[in-house]
Amino acid sequence: MGRPEKPLDPDAGPATAFARELRRLRAAAGSPSYREMARTALFSSTVLSDAAAGYRLPTLQVALAFAEACGGDRLAWERRWREVAEAEGAEPQTSPARPTAAKAAQRQEAELHAAAVRSLTPVPTQLPREIRPLAGRTRLLQEARVLTAPGADPVAPLVISGQLGAGASRFALRLAHELAAGLPDGQLYADFALAEAQGRGASDIAAGFLSALGIPADAVPEDAGQRFGLYRSVLARRRVLILLDGVRHEGQVRELLDIGSESRIVLTSRSRLLGLDGTRGLRLPALDRDESVELLAELIGADRLGAAPAAALRLAEACGDLPLALNLAGRRIAGRPEWLLDEAVTELIGDTGTEPTRLLKRLRVGDESMRSRIEEAYGALPAHARPLLHRFAAAQDASLEELLEELEEFDELDELDQLAETGLLERTRLPGQYAMAPLVRAFTLAASTGPREAGTGTGSSKLTTRRYDRTQERPLRLVTA
Repeated sequence: MGRPEKPLDPDAGPATAFARELRRLRAAAGSPSYREMARTALFSSTVLSDAAAGYRLPTLQVALAFAEACGGDRLAWERRWREVAEAEGAEPQTSPARPTAAKAAQRQEAELHAAAVRSLTPVPTQLPREIRPLAGRTRLLQEARVLTAPGADPVAPLVISGQLGAGASRFALRLAHELAAGLPDGQLYADFALAEAQGRGASDIAAGFLSALGIPADAVPEDAGQRFGLYRSVLARRRVLILLDGVRHEGQVRELLDIGSESRIVLTSRSRLLGLDGTRGLRLPALDRDESVELLAELIGADRLGAAPAAALRLAEACGDLPLALNLAGRRIAGRPEWLLDEAVTELIGDTGTEPTRLLKRLRVGDESMRSRIEEAYGALPAHARPLLHRFAAAQDASLEELLEELEEFDELDELDQLAETGLLERTRLPGQYAMAPLVRAFTLAASTGPREAGTGTGSSKLTTRRYDRTQERPLRLVTA
C-alpha cells in the first residue's frame, strides 16, 4: 500500500484532472506502491509518482506505462492523453518559461526511463543501417504503415515478399527503422540466408535474441521448446521491432512469431509464406518505369541522367525494372564518371539492348552480382521443378499445345504457383498469368539442356493458364504475351 498523496485541486485544469484519473486507476488496482509499479512500467518510482502529482501532463510514454502497470487499457488511455494534450495546447501560455521547463522535464523523464531499462536489461539495436533513402515505393510504403499501425487488435506480423531482385529487404529495412522509433525496447534482426548457410535454425536465433535482450547464456535452456517458451516470456511485455530477413519457408520462423502484442514483426521472403497463420502480406512488384529512373538518378546523379534520359529508359527496360539489377547497374556506371551515360549503358546492354546474357554477366559490383543471386535461387529448386522452369523460359519458341498437354498430363499447373513462390516467376495482375524477368529468362535458357535452349529476346516471357471449364467443355488454354 502506498502512502497517501497530496490532494489535487479540483479546478486546476486538464493536466490535474488527468492525474486524478491516474490515481483512481491505481486505487482500483489495489493501490500498489510506485516501487512495485516501476518493476512493470520500467520507469522509476519518482517518474510515476510525478505523473500523478498533477503539476503537469506526463509524457505519453509515462502515462501509458502508468496505466498498464495498473491494468488499464492502453488504447483508451492513449486517446484520453491526446484529448488532454490538445486541451493543454489550446490554453494560453502564462509564462514564457513554461515550454522550456516542460521540455526539460520530458528530457529528464526520458533519461530516467533509459537508465531504468539499462539497469534491468540492455536495449538491442541490431537493425542494419540504411545506406541510402528508399527510391520509389511511396504508395506501398504507406500501405505497409497502415498494415503495421496500432489498432483495437494486436498487429499481425507483416510478410513482405517479391520476386527475386524486387528489393524486399531494402523496403523492409526502411519500414523497420520507421517502426523502431516508436518501440523503445530495442530492435532484433536475423539474416536467414546467412543463418541457413551457417547451419543455424530458429532455436539458435532465439538464443541469440535472448542474449541480446540480456539473458545470460547459462540461463538459456538447451531444450528447444523451453528456449522458445523463455523467448516468448521475455518479449511478452516488451515493445521491440523484430526484422526476420530472407526467410525461405515457414518452418524457419513459426516459433519466433508468437510474442506479445506490443511488438512489431516484419519478415521478408520471395515466398508469400501462406503457411503462417495470423500474418498479413504485402507483395512488391517490379518498379514502375518512373521509379526505376528515380533510382538510377539517385545512383548516378540527376544531371548525368538528365543529359541522356533515353539511355536510362533503355537500361531500366533491360533490367526488367528490378531494383537489384538497377542498383548494380547504377553503381557500376557511377564508378565510371568519365564515361558518357550512353556509352556506359551500351557497354552494359549492347547496341540493340537485346542481349540479356551480356547484361547478366556485367551486373557485378564487388562481391555482389545478379547472376549469383539467380544461381542461388535456381540451385535451391527441386530437380523436378527445373524442367518446367526451362519450358516456361522457352515458351516463346516452344509449341504451346505441347506444353499444354504436358502440364495437363502431369498435373503441373500447381507447380507454376510453387515456382512463383521461389521468386523466379512472378504472378501478374491478371488472374492465372505469370511472367519471367528478362535476366532470369536469360539465365534459365543458358542453364537449359536439349532443343529448347533457343530464345534470347529481352521481353518478359509470359504464360497464361485458364483452368479446365467443365461447363463449356473447353480445354486449358495457354497464350504468350
